[in-house]
Amino acid sequence: MPFRDPDPTDPNMLVGVMLPADAEASRDMAYVFAEEFARLGYDRGQLLGLFKTPFYGGAHGAYQQLGETEILSIIDECLNVWGQAKFWILDFGFSIKDESSEISDPQSKIANLKSKMEEGGGSDG
Repeated sequence: MPFRDPDPTDPNMLVGVMLPADAEASRDMAYVFAEEFARLGYDRGQLLGLFKTPFYGGAHGAYQQLGETEILSIIDECLNVWGQAKFWILDFGFSIKDESSEISDPQSKIANLKSKMEEGGGSDG
């Protein structure tokens, strides 16, 4: 058998299978996409853009099958549940591994920097 030709008896050969899917399966899939990206922080416009983009085959297929009105209602429902959480990362300008300073406890350093910021001194240190 030549090197590049597939061997029909190979159990590891990649085989694609089409599964029947109705509108309910597409609706469930649209909910999964909308929920996942809403949890990542996408807003309504970004989510709708994701469904309209052919690059996202599953989401775009659901958009084509269900229509924009149904997709928008799914997006709104998912955003009402998952779109409320916002995450903030604060950087106080020091390394936790920095043991050379006079304050070794990171919580004390944070409290110290917060008081400096409230006084208007900034965070130099």
